[in-house]
Amino acid sequence: MRVRSFVVRVAASIATLSALAAPLPARAADATAARELPELPRAPDELKQASLAELTELDELLGRISGEDEAARDDGVRAILELSPRMVPALRKRLDDLSGSADKNALKVLLFDTRRAAKDEPKEEAPGAAEEKPSAGPDYLTLLLARAKPKLSAWRDLVKVLALSRMLEHAGTTPAVRGLVDVYVRFGDFLRIDTQKALARLGDRAVPALIEARRHPAEKIAHWAGRQLDMLGRAAPSQAVQIADPEILSDVLRAYGRTHDLDAARIVVSFAGSERGQLRTAARQAIGMFGEAGHWQLRDAYEDVMGKRAARDWTWERTARELFGELDRLRRAEVYDRFEAGQKAEAAGDLDAMRREYDAVLERAPFFERGDEMVGGYWEYAKRNAAKHPDDAVLALRHADRLGRSSPAHDRIQSLLLTLEAERLRRTHVVDRSLYRKALELDASNARAREALDALSRPVATGDRKLRYYAAAGVFLAGLLGAAFVLFRPRPRDEAKATPSA
Repeated sequence: MRVRSFVVRVAASIATLSALAAPLPARAADATAARELPELPRAPDELKQASLAELTELDELLGRISGEDEAARDDGVRAILELSPRMVPALRKRLDDLSGSADKNALKVLLFDTRRAAKDEPKEEAPGAAEEKPSAGPDYLTLLLARAKPKLSAWRDLVKVLALSRMLEHAGTTPAVRGLVDVYVRFGDFLRIDTQKALARLGDRAVPALIEARRHPAEKIAHWAGRQLDMLGRAAPSQAVQIADPEILSDVLRAYGRTHDLDAARIVVSFAGSERGQLRTAARQAIGMFGEAGHWQLRDAYEDVMGKRAARDWTWERTARELFGELDRLRRAEVYDRFEAGQKAEAAGDLDAMRREYDAVLERAPFFERGDEMVGGYWEYAKRNAAKHPDDAVLALRHADRLGRSSPAHDRIQSLLLTLEAERLRRTHVVDRSLYRKALELDASNARAREALDALSRPVATGDRKLRYYAAAGVFLAGLLGAAFVLFRPRPRDEAKATPSA
């Protein structure tokens, strides 16, 4: 019996432990699922097709530039500067068509003859050494248009190619610069110098496309792109990310991702937690393009941020999402700290401190998810400071208006905002009663607007009756003085002697 009871107790204990242990993995899985990780953003689609309308518009412009009418040619060249960047797909499509249909050897001979004919003409020399002025020298399109041969097919094709090159340079976007690089790739060395001049004029805007061209299948093109980057001072990743323009820098990060440049992977990962949303998104898109190749850099970055190694069984996608989630948490930690400090100041009645904290929150996170909780504080601050500090009150109301568009107090906020705007105009001697009326329509309890409107509606005693009396008396006295002067003015002696004899 003792043995049987012991066996029963052991079996019950095992069953109890099994029952307690079974839910643990489920609870862990639930906790992991509850913690949502940010998704990997997809890279933007670069393959855009040109529409028929865009191709027709471009063909008409190219026809004018390469036509027989000199005035039309000049007008077409001026139209290059008015071309929209939306035309880039059409520009690249026509460039591809010309590369397949034109006689490249004839184009090369024509350009050589044109340059030789213009060689003896006087020209201005730009100061500095030749190697220091890559964009100097004759413009091929200008040389060809000055020696027009519109009946020659090679001349027409070469003019179109150069005009397309100028249009791509004018657009200046990364897809446009890719097309500009294709001018050299598809037509050969006789247009290399012209392409280099255009890239030099573009400067940093050419960097993303050149980074991509550095991984071109043709070794000659890859070396050439590397030399152009070196001339621009952007050959190394640490140099390329020094570009100040956030749009160009975003394209640079994506270019490193497209080319799977592992030398730049660590720098790209460092931008994944940037304060600028544009750079942050571009870096994460680039990491997604790196894929498995950048897994070790992601693991190192995760260890730097978290102070511990990433789990060995995580894929690169899981490591990236965990890293992004932690970076977002750290980036927003200060935002939440300032928000909580503002809430405490609001509860304590210190509205000035509350406003400073809330403003700091909106500076770092303009679309803060708990922004609706700040509407009440801004509203109270505006009411308290409407008379003493109207400008500060207006700024607070504008924040409340944006954050509380769906709140019940939105009409009241706009009503007070209109009232303060009307008062500001009134201080500059401009009275706009419609603002007061609209404020009352939004909030009938707006006593400030009602009092102002009533004050403007009451007649004002200005002493006009006395003024009219004084004016009439003045006119009467002036008339008497005038009549007296006419009647009693002294007469000349000749006139007095002539009167009796008459």
